[in-house]
Amino acid sequence: MAEVVWAQFLSPAGRLLEKPVSQVRQERLEERAEVWRPMRYRGRRAIATWWRPAGQARLTGCATLGALEAALSLEFDPQVVSFTSWPVRLAWAGSAEGYVPDFFARLADGRARLLVCRTSERAAGGWEEASRLLEAAGEQAGWDVRVHPGADDTAAAANRQRLARYRHARLADADTARVLHQVFASPRPFTDGVKASALPELATVARALHLVWMRELLIDWSSPFVPARSLVWSPQGVR
Repeated sequence: MAEVVWAQFLSPAGRLLEKPVSQVRQERLEERAEVWRPMRYRGRRAIATWWRPAGQARLTGCATLGALEAALSLEFDPQVVSFTSWPVRLAWAGSAEGYVPDFFARLADGRARLLVCRTSERAAGGWEEASRLLEAAGEQAGWDVRVHPGADDTAAAANRQRLARYRHARLADADTARVLHQVFASPRPFTDGVKASALPELATVARALHLVWMRELLIDWSSPFVPARSLVWSPQGVR
């Protein structure tokens, strides 16, 4: 008989609840507060910071810079609707030891995803056992469980970091988008297209980069994005 995984999480009112993880399938954990936060102490190598997902009022915690990259990967994933940090603690039934995944995400099809970051601390502290716990929790709750691969020094990652500041929906503008789809009907350098639009430059740059982030305007993500040289094009083509 499989070992039962239990979950601790907060109710919408902030009360701590504990249930077998199989009974947590319908809980909207992406809307719940944290059950844990990283402790600050002298000599800590990791850098705790906060990320504001687009369209969400609440900040998402990142215990390390690697976790910040993981949050950015969730933000960029078109399948992810919303996500938050540390909303659930997992443990084997009867165990005093627990494990808090870094992120809980809700996908567009309604499924849930756990995303965890394997750090050197966790590797030394029993990553194999944590992996077994996560796998069992995923099977019992019907969650998709993934491990973030760690630091990403590719051009695509650098592009995501640079363009993430333009992720917010407030930059969307239908009239500007219509003009930009026309000027980028054929591939051309980003800067040339912005100038050709004859729209106010500063606002248009921000709105155009928002379209790039949303993949409504396309670039070669595998190459460093350089506005004066990088080609941009519309998937709509000429209308």
